Amino acid sequence: MKHISKIHINSSSLRVPPFLGRNNLLLVMRLQYVFILIILFSACKKENPSIPINYKYSYFPLKQGLQRIYKVVDITIDTAINKYDTINYELKEVLDSSFIDNSGNIAWRLERYKRTDSAQQWVISDVWENQIINNQAHSVEENIRYIKIIFPPKKDEIWNGNAFNTLEATNYSISNMDEYISINALIFDSILTVNQKYEETLIYKYQTFEQYATNVGLINKTVIAIDYAYTYPPNIPIEQRISRGHLYYQTIISHN
Repeated sequence: MKHISKIHINSSSLRVPPFLGRNNLLLVMRLQYVFILIILFSACKKENPSIPINYKYSYFPLKQGLQRIYKVVDITIDTAINKYDTINYELKEVLDSSFIDNSGNIAWRLERYKRTDSAQQWVISDVWENQIINNQAHSVEENIRYIKIIFPPKKDEIWNGNAFNTLEATNYSISNMDEYISINALIFDSILTVNQKYEETLIYKYQTFEQYATNVGLINKTVIAIDYAYTYPPNIPIEQRISRGHLYYQTIISHN
């Protein structure tokens, strides 16, 4: 607040003509006091503008050429038909270019490539879309639009991630934000965890969550869909008692 010089009121200046009584004099003094308070308040207001909101869009960066490479482990188990399949591969995502979508909004083409290992060539597998609309991070995956993040992100905030598609309403929420994490020898000093689903009993478990890092984007995605698990022994994790289910782990191994 600016320095405001002391205001001196000369009592002689407050003398009133004989036809005014003492009560009128007190009223004038009170009005002057209120006027001074209004001036002080106005000065403080001008010197202390509201602090700009940090929307933290950097958790969902949209920049041409941004690249992320992941290690993916995809497991399918069905003991009834003696099926135990584990697929390992690498996945690369590249923000290729921006364009104007059918709604007149800026969207980004996200190209996705796969290969079995680093000795193989990348082969494009599909193309998704990323964009930020009305402070929401949208991802269009296999023609299905999801709301991934609400900006500015707030811990424990809840929204319907399927608000723009025909799937059943699903509450997304933020459990952690602005936290440090290390994945595959990569260090991220500020990450955001979005829980998309969690249900668990002794015989089934459904859990999906994603983690985003500032200026990088998605760094970790986990999908656990255990339709049925053996009840014995009950003291070990359900992931080790699967009778029928699917596990998907996508973790970042490099980025630019």
